[in-house]
Amino acid sequence: MSEKRVTDLINLKIMKKTEQIFPEETRVLRAGTNFMRRLTKTSKKALLDFDKQPHLRAIMELFCRNRNLAHFSIVCLVNAGYAETKILSRAAFENFLLMRLFAIKPVLAKLWFSNPDEFRTKWPQKEIRKVVFSKKPEWIRSYDQFYWVLCDYTHPSFKGWYEIFRREKGGVFISSRPEFNADYSSECIGLICFMMIQTVKVYTDLFKQWMDEETINEANNLMPKIHEMVRRHFEVRFYKKEKLLEKRLDKI
Repeated sequence: MSEKRVTDLINLKIMKKTEQIFPEETRVLRAGTNFMRRLTKTSKKALLDFDKQPHLRAIMELFCRNRNLAHFSIVCLVNAGYAETKILSRAAFENFLLMRLFAIKPVLAKLWFSNPDEFRTKWPQKEIRKVVFSKKPEWIRSYDQFYWVLCDYTHPSFKGWYEIFRREKGGVFISSRPEFNADYSSECIGLICFMMIQTVKVYTDLFKQWMDEETINEANNLMPKIHEMVRRHFEVRFYKKEKLLEKRLDKI
């Protein structure tokens, strides 16, 4: 059997198992990324406003980055790349916080484009979170904790390693190939949906005037389903709702 065939069979087995255990979740995830791709077209209608309002361009670019991160997070998820999904989620987390920052302080987008080094110096992640949650300071600590959980997965000596361990009677073993794990799958489903709904919320708030009725109706139909996945898979595994998550999103 060829090496490609062996790899394909391993991946196919994990994908089928994921879809078998989480049929609704995988459908909603794919619907979400497809909707984000369609939603990108809205930004084309706003192109003429980008020069005068650079924060629109910045938020559009960050939205597109998170759209791609969501897509590849799903690829990792269905191939048992659970730690890798969380590594991508850290990047998505930083992106949607930047989106919120530019929505609150549009003038900062100009500095972000013109002098990235100065922007990074003046606006580290900690400062961004302070501004984003200035009206809800009680959320900062929980979001800080959540951010550092994701950071741990970027270091192979920390949490990412635990997800390739397998415990047996004789001890702990490192698996020789990716293996399906329902608990890790659930965590990743919740993470992807959380990043997705936060990203879409900021984008639609800023680009609503360019959205047609069909797009708004699709958003209002899909977002509650994604939010339910957040409630089902994210809240119970990371933080209680009152400590981390915002209230259910209002209709667009």
